[in-house]
Amino acid sequence: MKVSTSDVQSNISIQVVHGIEQIDAGEWNALSAGRPFQSHTWYRFGEQVMADCEPVYLLAYQDEKLVGRASFWVTPNEPLPQYAGVWRVPLKFLLKKWPLFICRSPLSYTTGLVTDSSSVDRDVIFSLLIDAAMQQASLRKCSFLIFDYLGKAEKQNWPPGFSVMEAPTPGTVMENHWTGFDDYLAQGNKKDRQHYKRTVRESEKLKIEVHRSARVDNVDELLPLIRNMERRHGAPSNPWVGNMLRSIEMVDGTLLTVTAEDKLVGCGLLLEDNNAQMTSALGRSQDLPYVYLMLVYESIRMALEHRVQLLRWGSGAYEIKQKLGFELEDNGMFVFAPVPPFLRKISHWFT
Repeated sequence: MKVSTSDVQSNISIQVVHGIEQIDAGEWNALSAGRPFQSHTWYRFGEQVMADCEPVYLLAYQDEKLVGRASFWVTPNEPLPQYAGVWRVPLKFLLKKWPLFICRSPLSYTTGLVTDSSSVDRDVIFSLLIDAAMQQASLRKCSFLIFDYLGKAEKQNWPPGFSVMEAPTPGTVMENHWTGFDDYLAQGNKKDRQHYKRTVRESEKLKIEVHRSARVDNVDELLPLIRNMERRHGAPSNPWVGNMLRSIEMVDGTLLTVTAEDKLVGCGLLLEDNNAQMTSALGRSQDLPYVYLMLVYESIRMALEHRVQLLRWGSGAYEIKQKLGFELEDNGMFVFAPVPPFLRKISHWFT
């Protein structure tokens, strides 16, 4: 972020690294400080899955200690949201030639901008990382430099040329303060407990069953369910979901599948890192009732079994999730700036 000149800058250096294996895991994890989906293992998983996106790690060192980082991905195939409207088609062509330079933790709807919370020089570190990011984005002929999945507290004081926007569909989270699934149900109200029992009872009538697996051998069967779910809800098609499914053994991953009379009708992918669980790759084959709810309940049950601290269930279906105990996540801000001079000139027309 924009700061005044300071003598402390002489004590801070920025290193550019192009692979997570080149970074010491202990050093990386110490800076992560247990933040969800920020572990060294998670980024190894990300590089494997997003093999078509070049990783660029900007590391800030002060007195030989890692005090900050910005993890970028050169992304030519970013899934474009529906609210991009008529701009989606031309943007796809634009990104093939001038990809995005995006700061994020891979595949997790989490920022890739991390600093030592105890450092008194955080503003200086931010400023140096942003300057280095713009240089690296320019070298790679990227179109936009983007910092996404930021909290509302991080939307102020960006340098000139950066724009701040808020995504219209925030994610959802739930903190775990229960001893188990029975305790979770017991602490809810009577209506919620009756709703769960009715869901289970009606699912049994339809012979709906949920299964867990620590590996995935049927990606080709799962992908049509996932694409169907994306189309139904107007979500952009995730280009990395197949690789995510194939690589879940690299992290604490579990595939949930739903069958009705032994026919595959739904799926979901649970991924865990640093004491948090995330649900992804949701899929359904048809309008069969209770499939979605059974996936949600099973993810909650598993999270409580594993005693994770935080559950994340993405955007959408807010009314249902609120009744189950989820709240809106504060990660909907994103900040961006054009990189090439011609885009900077165009952007002035709209500002």
